[in-house]
Amino acid sequence: MTVKLAGGLLILAAGFFAAQLGAYREKKRLTVLDAWLELLLEIRTQIDCYLTPLDEILQNARPALLQACTGGEDVKPSLAELLNAAESCLDPECQRLLQAFTREIGASYRDEQLKRCDFYLQALQVERERIARALPARVKLTVTLSLCAAIGIAIILW
Repeated sequence: MTVKLAGGLLILAAGFFAAQLGAYREKKRLTVLDAWLELLLEIRTQIDCYLTPLDEILQNARPALLQACTGGEDVKPSLAELLNAAESCLDPECQRLLQAFTREIGASYRDEQLKRCDFYLQALQVERERIARALPARVKLTVTLSLCAAIGIAIILW
């Protein structure tokens, strides 16, 4: 009986941990997207004001911002590597938009680059608002499913 109780409590603890981890991952998706929006705004500002090349912009970017774009990983400052590191933290539509941005930026004149930055900033802002609206429901769903699965497993094994 004591072993069953300890096992049941262990399963419930694992379910609680899974619920916390799921909620953290859902919130992290929004945090990483916010960091990317800030990075794109920084790139736009540097191109507009100083006509700085993309490589130099990334070299001079704040390390904390670059790390926030990847979800906490340290990578070489290049858009492709930042995007690869952030892949698990971004929605598919945000990934698609950022991949298109990395292909298009830095290969044309200043005005065209500014237009591209404005377009992708606006498109990502729309995605951010959609994700922010759905966040409370997604967190609640993740927590509920994790806890219900743990309770169900504990009951079945009892």
